[in-house]
Amino acid sequence: MPIPFLRMNLDSTILANDSFYGTRLSVILENFPEGSSDAVEWRVENPRIAEVTAEGIVWPKGAGITYVFAKLVNGKEEAKSKIIVTDGNDYKFRLVLTDKGKSDFSIGNPNAFLSQKAIERRRKQNIPIDESDLPISKQYLKAITDIGGVVVAQSKWLNTVSVSVQDQFLVDKYKALPFVKEVVLVYVGKRKQSSGSPKYVDSPQQGNFGNLGKSIDYGSAALNISTVNGEALHQQGFKGAGMDIAVIDAGFIKLKNNPAFNNIHIKGAKSFVYENDDPYSIDMHGVWVTSCMAMNKPGSYVGTAPEANYWLLRTEDSATEFPIEEDYWTSAIEFADSVGVDLVNSSLSYSDGYSYLTKQYTADDMDGKSALASRAANMAFKKGIFIVNCAGNEQKWVGTPADSPNVLTLGSINSNGDRSNFASWGMTADGRIKPDIMAMGGGASVINTSGTAENRSGTSYASPIMCGLVACLWQANPSLTNNDLMEILRKSADRANSPELPFGYGIANMKKAMELAKIKVGQK
Repeated sequence: MPIPFLRMNLDSTILANDSFYGTRLSVILENFPEGSSDAVEWRVENPRIAEVTAEGIVWPKGAGITYVFAKLVNGKEEAKSKIIVTDGNDYKFRLVLTDKGKSDFSIGNPNAFLSQKAIERRRKQNIPIDESDLPISKQYLKAITDIGGVVVAQSKWLNTVSVSVQDQFLVDKYKALPFVKEVVLVYVGKRKQSSGSPKYVDSPQQGNFGNLGKSIDYGSAALNISTVNGEALHQQGFKGAGMDIAVIDAGFIKLKNNPAFNNIHIKGAKSFVYENDDPYSIDMHGVWVTSCMAMNKPGSYVGTAPEANYWLLRTEDSATEFPIEEDYWTSAIEFADSVGVDLVNSSLSYSDGYSYLTKQYTADDMDGKSALASRAANMAFKKGIFIVNCAGNEQKWVGTPADSPNVLTLGSINSNGDRSNFASWGMTADGRIKPDIMAMGGGASVINTSGTAENRSGTSYASPIMCGLVACLWQANPSLTNNDLMEILRKSADRANSPELPFGYGIANMKKAMELAKIKVGQK
């Protein structure tokens, strides 16, 4: 009598881990009595390589070789199929360190890791240089890179190092490092082929502001400024001169070739996105945002801080939405601190839009101190930087870093002073109102990539309109701290006596802010 035999329909199969396709396995009964059940139980030898469902569908999980087994429910017979998983993905992991290790620098010699302007900002606001200012140990960084992968971001403030790898199982070796407390997956994406483009080399642009005078023809930007009485600062001669503003954004495509921007002062530009180091190569969002502050074309368009200096910092990977962007944002604001910026405009927001492969935020996470970008913003504020951030356009709770108590979060109004319905708002998890104040974001005038004006809507534009005016207010009152400015701006708004959702403290009024600043200076 023939011996009963159980076999798989496939002896082996190859799956690609960078696809979303699985393979269905099934069993074939040979020499079994008629009517025998082919019901089986499925298991996989190495669940890190693949997983198998109760229906026998195999899904790839990680590069390698494993076996899937099928065992008869009503018998001892078992069959197996070889599973080969290839991997065309790149992975990025955030390593959370226990400490920064033995520093290669000394607090007593801050010029080795901070610019003179960064040191001066601390001095003016009585902020000591401390251990948090010291970079991560080179020994720690070497130990990480010796394992493999490339360091793509790091934070001396938050003790994190983010690495890009092709082998996801290097995570085991990272976890084994004695100074690594936690490893978090922050990106998964198909491997990109090298473009072969030469490495970006930055070059500053010296602005030639001309003489705007005190009576300015703002052109199409007039309503941006008049809705919050911004002209009151300009009429007193304060247009941002001497103030350094970092614009953290998605990209500034061809901004330096745009004739509308040819007379603004750009101190530098940098991309923190690992796959593309050219801040001017992609995305027009940063062009629209920067125009709200920096433009200096009387009769055509004049922004809120036309005489300020600018750093243009790209942190968004426009093709995806993964938490690695917060690591890039953190690296950017630490860079902004080190070169000595006074203010940061961030027209970005991270909430529940991350890829399903990673943990998404909920409103309960927005307590102003938990999300990575919020923690970085809090540290930047401690270093004396003033941060302005949009509330977001999701018509719900605000994301990070806008949830931070140390970030001036901007909601949006239109030219009639009515609230924009698209803007996000809500109470933070720890019971604070966001946004803080409102400015023009509904139908705001911006300059596009063609160098002409157009109207766009979003809290992304309310934020830089206000950031530029804060720069002018600080120029007028250099003895104020960033904490003083935060208090003044909230008190200047039209609902300051009774803040309420969804307006926060209400529509900003820079004329009143000037009066409050004068009082504050007199009290010092």
